[in-house]
Amino acid sequence: MKTNLSKALCFVALLLFSVSSFAQRAELGTPEERATRMTARMKEKLNLSAEQETPVAAINLKYAKQNQALLETGGRNLRTARQAQAVMKKKDEELKKVLNSDQYQQYQAIKEEMRAELKERRKQK
Repeated sequence: MKTNLSKALCFVALLLFSVSSFAQRAELGTPEERATRMTARMKEKLNLSAEQETPVAAINLKYAKQNQALLETGGRNLRTARQAQAVMKKKDEELKKVLNSDQYQQYQAIKEEMRAELKERRKQK
């Protein structure tokens, strides 16, 4: 149970962290701003083609809006963490259809790095 709660909280934190790796929680900006920043980072790190950029931007915007709703109404509890985890899973499924296999593997690796960094920050607190 503790492991599941820890994983769920880690996913919520990763979700918030992935929106903007250097932004403070209060400074996340609008869903549109977050989606634009995420798309720009993905374009740079994953070398997105022009054909991939448009659908990736649409996916990022769609899920940034869903995450905003969770942030505004959910609070910090297990239910919200599970909802955020489900949202992230759906986003990953959609991205998998747009990205090639190498790009998707790189995307997953970046997510893992961010998760490890977040875990390290939590240990330091």
